[in-house]
Amino acid sequence: MGVRFPDVQKTLAALLEPLAGGPGHAGSETPEDLQNVLPFIRIIRRPGGVSDNVNDYAFVDVDVFAARYDLAEPLAEDVRQFLTGRPHAVGPAVLDRITCPGGPAERPWGPGVRRFGATYRVVSRRYATS
Repeated sequence: MGVRFPDVQKTLAALLEPLAGGPGHAGSETPEDLQNVLPFIRIIRRPGGVSDNVNDYAFVDVDVFAARYDLAEPLAEDVRQFLTGRPHAVGPAVLDRITCPGGPAERPWGPGVRRFGATYRVVSRRYATS
């Protein structure tokens, strides 16, 4: 038996899928057919962050994609409120604290898709593996 830190991208995708419409609406890669699966939430761990014997301190970009501004902006704010509201657990993965230094802001994307993103600091703890 060993210990590991959670895969923060997969853990956050599992937490956020229900907000975006269910399975297939969140992940670490933007689908090629993005316009057919909107809304979609993309989670990407950024380089940097530190860890110690107990915690991992990850910086994560969370982008919300939707067809219109009036769909993308509220979903991005719902994501922020959900993630920063309380600790979360997915299976053995525990995310003790999530902060968002600046709220979601519109970021450029292609025609017909609006994108709102924010960077989060996610503190997770090690867990035992079998």
